[in-house]
Amino acid sequence: MNPLRRTSPRISPRLSGPAEPGTKVMSGKATDTQMFALKDPVPDRLTVRGSEYSLQRVFKHDFWAATCMYSTPDSDSDCPGIVVKFGRDHPFAGLPFQMVGRWLTSREEYIYHRLDGVDGIPRWIDRLSPSSCAIEYIEGKPLDHCEKPPGGFFDKLKTIFEDLHSRGVAYVDSNKRSNILVKENGDPALIDFQISLATNSTWFPPFRNILSSIVHSLQKKDIYHLLKHKRRMSPDELTPEEDLVSRKRRGVHFLHRKLAKPYRRMRRNFLRKRHEEGRLVSPTSELEDHVQPEKESWRDSPGE
Repeated sequence: MNPLRRTSPRISPRLSGPAEPGTKVMSGKATDTQMFALKDPVPDRLTVRGSEYSLQRVFKHDFWAATCMYSTPDSDSDCPGIVVKFGRDHPFAGLPFQMVGRWLTSREEYIYHRLDGVDGIPRWIDRLSPSSCAIEYIEGKPLDHCEKPPGGFFDKLKTIFEDLHSRGVAYVDSNKRSNILVKENGDPALIDFQISLATNSTWFPPFRNILSSIVHSLQKKDIYHLLKHKRRMSPDELTPEEDLVSRKRRGVHFLHRKLAKPYRRMRRNFLRKRHEEGRLVSPTSELEDHVQPEKESWRDSPGE
């Protein structure tokens, strides 16, 4: 039986449907699904705002989410391509981590609404279920797949960050080049706001001030990572002042590096061992047909 024909109780029924003839079907085999957000394949079709979309590819599938691209031939749709993020929908080690998946989806929806209208930020499309959502698809290449971006790219990216910061949001994840897109016209775009943080004027003053201070500090880190990427990829465009900022590591950053590096090493060793044992197989592996630098650190080749 085609697993994509099944209507999952964890996802709205409008996300399910029978597979079209010739549709590429993903294997339902997954020996260690706890390490992935979903334990079953994603739907091959879904309906969003009255238009039917078909699954095209899976960008990535990690512990917290499966991020997929869907498209529609509907000429009446104002968004021919969408990115659907399916948040974690099952427990981990007996703990109800699906609740965290729902919370992360709610947070991301809040951030997208707060950034509505900012150039270089995808449009929010719809909330599809408690743990899944759809945003506008932007055609582009991840920065970590580019040897060198077009001239002026990082200055335009800095403008996006300044607009984002002016709305009280810290992106937080700018250290990952895969979250920065180089669009077809050479302009930048930012994606994936899952761990972004924003100020909140409704909080009680002492907590509101603490949150604002944290957000402000993280906004400085956004610019630090931006200029670090610029120094490494477009050094000829870096000003002396930017070079200084790109090398300024504060105490919290130093502590983060000291803690994060051993954690990443242990995590990758664990994942590599599970992969070599054949126990780490993504439910969406057959559609992950492109290089993912993070996964390449623990598996031999893409698509496995």
